Amino acid sequence: MNLKLLNKLTEAEKYFIKKEYVDTVELARELFERGQFDLCEKELRKLPTNGELLENLVERLRGKSVYKTLKQIQEGKAGNDLLTLKGLLSLGTHIVIECEHGNTEYRILLPNLLEKIGEIAYGI
Repeated sequence: MNLKLLNKLTEAEKYFIKKEYVDTVELARELFERGQFDLCEKELRKLPTNGELLENLVERLRGKSVYKTLKQIQEGKAGNDLLTLKGLLSLGTHIVIECEHGNTEYRILLPNLLEKIGEIAYGI
């Protein structure tokens, strides 16, 4: 259990470096080091989940052509792997753009996204 929590904490320290998250992450680290694992986990739960970050990012893309494609993918109506691949690659580009604008927490989405892109690309 503590190893799993340590992994979550380490991930939070890597991706949640914006000012609005720093206090939460630092407190979580302090609690972990004191052995207060339940309180550490409670602090980490205050950070946005991957799902929340993805939902927020997709909503920020409303009005862009990628938004429609991503909605089709979410609804299982993308039609084919090429359209899905195009949408996911575009999502990756927008994640990088967000990071360039200082929203580095979105980097946490990249590993899973790249894995999914690889699965689709090798299956085509």
